[in-house]
Amino acid sequence: MTEAQVTKDQAAVIGPVVDMLRGMLGAARAAFNRHSYASLEELKSHQAALSQEFSRVTKQLTPSAQLSGEERASLLRLQSILHQLQLISENIGGLADPIQRKIKDGILFSDKAVTQTNFLFSLHAGMLRSVLDTLTTDNDFLKKYMAQEGENLIKACSDFATEHEDRMIEGLCLPQAAPIFLTILDRMRAIGQHEVDIAGILTKKG
Repeated sequence: MTEAQVTKDQAAVIGPVVDMLRGMLGAARAAFNRHSYASLEELKSHQAALSQEFSRVTKQLTPSAQLSGEERASLLRLQSILHQLQLISENIGGLADPIQRKIKDGILFSDKAVTQTNFLFSLHAGMLRSVLDTLTTDNDFLKKYMAQEGENLIKACSDFATEHEDRMIEGLCLPQAAPIFLTILDRMRAIGQHEVDIAGILTKKG
């Protein structure tokens, strides 16, 4: 792929990465909901494949002296987005450990915690789709939507943690579930921050 092709069709570079990230999210969600070791292994397999994809794409996106200023800016922006997506992949992969502990020890979450976790999975899947849509359309409304939704998602993680503490005090949650749920929320919050950062990169001109 030439640099000119990269600057012309950034979505073609990002698309496979976003699809694989959504696959990771889907596997993590299935492992969480079904207590499925098979889905957990699928998550790890997706992460390994994605790591190879990041390495492949990174090698393709080495700037050359022939680039114009505009092309170089587009390439650097794409590299920045890929870096944020790589950090997202690490945090989705980081969900494997708390989910594995949940499965291994047969720990059940409250209905509220299950609903909240699935809500976050859905939001993140939508946000990743928005990354690709925004790259394809360069739509200012989508950029603002991404930034606002990302901030809302981060706030939701904090609110869910506070609500969980209240449920603990009321005796509505198993004590063993608390550290697992809070670890999941921390990962979800980190993913949200990287999505906000991507929105900032997409919004920045030049």
